[in-house]
Amino acid sequence: MRLVLFPSIAFAAFVLSGMAAGIPFQLNVSQKKEVLFHLLGWVAFFGLLVAVFAWPYPNPFPVLRIFLVMLILIGFYYTNTEVLIPQLLARKKVYVYIAAVLACIVTVNFWDLWVQRTLNAEFYYEHDWYERAVIQRATLLSMLVLAVSGGLKMTQEWFRTEKQKNNMEQAKIASELALLKSQINPHSLFNNLNSIYSLAVRKSEDAPKAIVKLSEMMRYILYDSSAEQISLEQEIDHLHNFLDLQRLRIHREAHLSFETSGGWQGKMIAPMLLEPFVENAFKHGNIHQAGAEINILLKVEKEQLWFRVKNTMNNQMQQKDVYSGIGLVNIRKRLNLLYSNRHKLHVEPQEEVFITELNLQLSS
Repeated sequence: MRLVLFPSIAFAAFVLSGMAAGIPFQLNVSQKKEVLFHLLGWVAFFGLLVAVFAWPYPNPFPVLRIFLVMLILIGFYYTNTEVLIPQLLARKKVYVYIAAVLACIVTVNFWDLWVQRTLNAEFYYEHDWYERAVIQRATLLSMLVLAVSGGLKMTQEWFRTEKQKNNMEQAKIASELALLKSQINPHSLFNNLNSIYSLAVRKSEDAPKAIVKLSEMMRYILYDSSAEQISLEQEIDHLHNFLDLQRLRIHREAHLSFETSGGWQGKMIAPMLLEPFVENAFKHGNIHQAGAEINILLKVEKEQLWFRVKNTMNNQMQQKDVYSGIGLVNIRKRLNLLYSNRHKLHVEPQEEVFITELNLQLSS
């Protein structure tokens, strides 16, 4: 009994110390769950082996033998997941990996034979078939551990790779959005400065009012629009400021309307998403001619937003210019990134009228 007990205790200490070395001293929640999952798995596996191979023998030797064989199977499991797969199979050293696995299986067989000969020598030597049975059983258990460890490791690596891909994709989207917003904001400032400049050239008394409106807009652009989402109410207030600024410079006889309806309170939207459509209407509309019209409608029903901009079009402007403005190009990209499956954008140039319609699924 001592012949197997002392080497087995030493071997168990070696295996357990190796497992403990791979576990950090301070575990986070996910690591604790993983350790608990492994412990419960080995306990269940041990119980299954005892039920199959050691029940209902009256002496404790079969249970002890299974426990000792379990130790080397545990060592084989973590050797495969932490050493062989990452260092050999992942580096495409397939033949070396196969040789290492076969060596591990042979080691498991020799260990099981040694334990069996020591604990149950009399029965072992009296039955010629028993050695073959031990080898078959050890090989079967080794293959089972190999399959489970390989399958779980591959699954874990697949989830880790997918998580990295998602993180990289999110980082890429965030970078693209930051670039698009950096282009939209100066574009908006440039157009509004042009509006104030036209007032200053005419020495209009409305120039100070325009500067105040511009300062309110710049406060929104610099501070509020840095968030991923803002309230739809903030975006609507920003549009009102923008339109008030434009009213100061357009022809007195031009008609400009902005109607809102529905329950837009409490809804969220990406910042600076609607203004480019309105900017486009002023840029390409004949707003300095009498009778020019820009009609804007914003309607919210439940989680759906309908935004419509209709303006009379300057016939001297080429149609390609309407489509190729920086604002519209960027807003299409932002919509595809932020609302890829939750928006519909329809642009319809007619003979004298240009219509833009956006349907958007909002979040609360």
